Amino acid sequence: MRDKQNAGHFVSIISTILVIGLAIYLGTLVKSVDSIEEKLSHQAQKIERVSLLNDEAIDGVQRSYVPVYSHIYSDGGKAVLLETTLVIRNTDPQNAINVHRVDYYNTNGELVTQYIEKGYQLAAMSSSEYLVEKREVSGGVGANFLIEWSNPDQASQPIFEAVMIGAGHGKDISFTSRAP
Repeated sequence: MRDKQNAGHFVSIISTILVIGLAIYLGTLVKSVDSIEEKLSHQAQKIERVSLLNDEAIDGVQRSYVPVYSHIYSDGGKAVLLETTLVIRNTDPQNAINVHRVDYYNTNGELVTQYIEKGYQLAAMSSSEYLVEKREVSGGVGANFLIEWSNPDQASQPIFEAVMIGAGHGKDISFTSRAP
């Protein structure tokens, strides 16, 4: 009988040690995931871009309109706040394009944010990104980006795409929108 009690006590100690070890391992794993997420957190892009010398005098400036949402409605009109990331993608493997303006407007057509002060050159196959945080709700359901750009070297057509993501009322939602 004493041997069974000792064996049960031994198993209990080993089980406790294994549970503690597993908890430590899982805690370390969670911290490493948090660390990766922190490294990937959005920060203003620190990529050096070639500035355009005389941004106003360039011929052939084109405009692209990207519809976005600062929030949408669900469950009988309850607002679901959205975070928006606009990405400008140069799809040409050899030629740069020029980006002159990236402006964010609200539902009433009023300028909310002017993202760049001076135009820049977007190198071949590179991208630039702009973030509208979830707490920026002034855009409304009719928010949009207006992008002015030019194509001096006849690069292939760039892609202007917005990704919106949010959570609310027990639901996660994400969708994209592109310039027509």
